[in-house]
Amino acid sequence: MMLSHNNEPHSGNRIAASALAALGAAGAIPIPLAQLDFAGLFNAFNIDSGDSPQALRVIAGAGGILTLAVIALAFAGAVLVFTGAPTARNILVGAALAGFVTATPLWLPAGVVIGAAALILGQSSDRHAAVDATRGTRSARPA
Repeated sequence: MMLSHNNEPHSGNRIAASALAALGAAGAIPIPLAQLDFAGLFNAFNIDSGDSPQALRVIAGAGGILTLAVIALAFAGAVLVFTGAPTARNILVGAALAGFVTATPLWLPAGVVIGAAALILGQSSDRHAAVDATRGTRSARPA
């Protein structure tokens, strides 16, 4: 198996997209902490679930665990953007969309920032593909 990475110098778009993705993921860290606190798994913000049904606390706990996985995916996408991996944009889009599934109302700011990172990265990839097409060379980047 051969891994293809973009060995070109870090462009401004790649650095900006990586920083935006990391910022969006870091900004979302309190979301699963609050979900897990509500579920009663630990006390991060002193949230009391009160007389909430057990099923609701189980759903909040499962959502918190899934949201932690989405944040890890977003951080992995930020690292892949920085290294120039061709799958980085797909991972960022997947993280942004998966966050909307796990924590819809709370994920809006983080999802928008991570999606903006994917958009910036996509514009950079599209520009490089267009330049390669005008030179008549085959690009390893997806169109």
